[in-house]
Amino acid sequence: MPVYPDQDPLNIEKWLPKTRQSIPLHTLTEQSECAGKYVKGKVVFKGPLLHIGNHLKYLLKSVVQEDVPKQSQASNNISINVVLFGGLAKDFSHAVNQGDTVVLSGFTVSPSPTFMKDQLHRCNLHLDGTEANVHVCAATAPTVGTSGASATVLSAPAKYVYVPLNALKHGSQVNVYGVVTFFKLPFPTKGTDYCSTLKLTDPSGATVSCTIFCENQENHPKIFKAGDVIRLHRVKAQMFGGSMTLVTCWGWSALTFDGTVGSPVVPRTHKSFHFSEEDRRRVMELRKWAAHELSVLREPTVPLSAVVPKQYFDFTCQLLAKACLDSACTLLKVWDGTRCRYPFPTIPVEPGALEGEIPAGADTQNLIADVLVYDNHVEVAQALKPGMFLCIYNLHAVPQMVAGEACTVQEVLSFHLHGGTSYGRGLCALPTSSPDVSKLQRALQSCAEQMEGDMDSSWDDLTWCTASQLSNGVIGECPTVRKCTHTLQKVSLAHVKSSSPPEMFHVKAQVKSYQPKRLYQCLKLFCSQCKTIEEIPDPETLRARFGQAVRDTRPCRAAWADSLTTDTEDPSRQITLHVSSKSPADSDPKLIFVQGASFDDICHLSSDEEFMIPVKSSRGKLAFLDSMVPFLFRGKRQFYGCRRCSIRKFVKSVEGLEEGNERSISEALGLQLMEYVLVMKFELDDGTATLEALLLEVSKDNFFHVSADDLSHSQEAQEKMQKIMDSLHPPDGSTLQCPWLELCLSLYAVDENGKSEVHCQIVNTQIRGSPVDR
Repeated sequence: MPVYPDQDPLNIEKWLPKTRQSIPLHTLTEQSECAGKYVKGKVVFKGPLLHIGNHLKYLLKSVVQEDVPKQSQASNNISINVVLFGGLAKDFSHAVNQGDTVVLSGFTVSPSPTFMKDQLHRCNLHLDGTEANVHVCAATAPTVGTSGASATVLSAPAKYVYVPLNALKHGSQVNVYGVVTFFKLPFPTKGTDYCSTLKLTDPSGATVSCTIFCENQENHPKIFKAGDVIRLHRVKAQMFGGSMTLVTCWGWSALTFDGTVGSPVVPRTHKSFHFSEEDRRRVMELRKWAAHELSVLREPTVPLSAVVPKQYFDFTCQLLAKACLDSACTLLKVWDGTRCRYPFPTIPVEPGALEGEIPAGADTQNLIADVLVYDNHVEVAQALKPGMFLCIYNLHAVPQMVAGEACTVQEVLSFHLHGGTSYGRGLCALPTSSPDVSKLQRALQSCAEQMEGDMDSSWDDLTWCTASQLSNGVIGECPTVRKCTHTLQKVSLAHVKSSSPPEMFHVKAQVKSYQPKRLYQCLKLFCSQCKTIEEIPDPETLRARFGQAVRDTRPCRAAWADSLTTDTEDPSRQITLHVSSKSPADSDPKLIFVQGASFDDICHLSSDEEFMIPVKSSRGKLAFLDSMVPFLFRGKRQFYGCRRCSIRKFVKSVEGLEEGNERSISEALGLQLMEYVLVMKFELDDGTATLEALLLEVSKDNFFHVSADDLSHSQEAQEKMQKIMDSLHPPDGSTLQCPWLELCLSLYAVDENGKSEVHCQIVNTQIRGSPVDR
């Protein structure tokens, strides 16, 4: 493994051979001898792990800030771009986090194409092959990500000792694990704090109460049902009323986990935390123990179809609409995809008071329940948005007798969430990652599909619509459309993650996040022959590269060309234009070889009718410029050649071109044309799991309806793509605001260093229309 963990950031170099020496970044140039040298620094940026096609190796870009000794007189805080390839890139992605200290060795140096833009070091460090190594020391304790896979543990874990609940002693400060058997949601106290209470048990058989005080309601433990697992650090054990209790004290912290056996072990918290493989094992063991031993754990929720009069029950549902009836009562219209056996009363609502929308033309009898929320729960209810998934605790099914048809009396059920917190009474919004939400979504979709024949088609959209769409009264078409011809049943992301490649899937999911955030960084140069991906140099870097060629004023005449010299604004510099003497004046395409021009000069000279090829004088011959600059200009478009696959250095006569395009010209010149490609990584979420999916775009008939080539020069195309991404993932918005997308996914395997890795790519999917049209 080329990434080696260490525990001592001050002496991390001890694992290197004694012959290796540190090379200061301020002395590093393209000509520096790097054999036997290393660079030590802190990771200040880590980009996503990229992969293109089935044969291209991994690539990851990072920025490392040099670790300069205090006594050094050199310039401090020098940062440099580091590009890693292959298995090393993958290991770096899994094992290194921002803020970690690293020692890099076995690297090569190349000029940085983004120097003028990011103002970092003029060079890049490339790490590839068996000689490249990374030693790393974690800055903080490792954490667990939300993808379901644990992060690599690099530093020595903190020595936390967990006390069984039957061994608690009065006055001691302890760390404990437990299973929640009862809880009350946070409620305001008479002071400035919120209070929540829990009852916990563990395999020792003891049951203790826990009282949590915290000024910020968001910092209370996220408990959604009995059976959830909780970890508490630095809580105080004390006797109260003859029973042992736990209370929070200074520095306390809590992590909670879903108690469902087999669900991802994902901590619920807004704070930083330590979580090791030992912690993961504890959570899984407590889940299994609770599932087999705790018969007191009640059924998480009761569906509408099973409710009986006078029953108190917990209810998981989706909020469709709401209305404020008065200062002490709010009406919630909810459903769970099942029909109640008892009819519901009609609750009048003033016109315009209802927030949200109920699809028209549908038989909603016994399907959509009206819940009346009273007193201290009204504030929470008013903050909810239509489309959210809820759990209502200790909901009361109240039987009522109302007048029916033909002077009869009919029994109906109304639903009341009474005031107070007795028996855990309350309500809260559930996260989309909750297994209960996944189960509810399947029930809602099944209900919509069963009634598809006699109900409005918008019910199927309602199953997947977002909170923002419902609150605005909009239940519209999906923003994306699949273009594949095969017919597949829609599956969950959890099903995709558990499947074996190769396979195709149809899913419906939201974009939880995407990389890179700056869309201009999505555009890359790709060589279809050697499968290399490179960054596109920024204009300032190109000006600097062209400036070196401009300083070369040696005359050069090609025997095959007619040459014309013209003056520039700089009296000391002239531009020479070379055109093939064997080509007629009206030939198409018009190829003009330009010598002595700056980057701005050739951009000004270039037009849509002519191809401009920048050249310089070398050994009395015309030669191409630096491989890091475009070899061909046409209007605003710029074309690059692959420095690895291009075979010709000097310019020769180009005759007999049948097609006037950049590909035929590059072939005639002996250069391998690089393509513009769009590379993005989406993190998809459907409530059952999260999944990273690659989006690779080349042609215009793609996801965005915008070709990567157009994005390279068209401001209109760039603005269109930005609007689309803002509609799929609103800036600074939550997942609830993101629309649900119909996607076709391809699952495939890649062999890397003798190991088979499974990857996912979005294919055969397009945006239905522009954000403005939608």
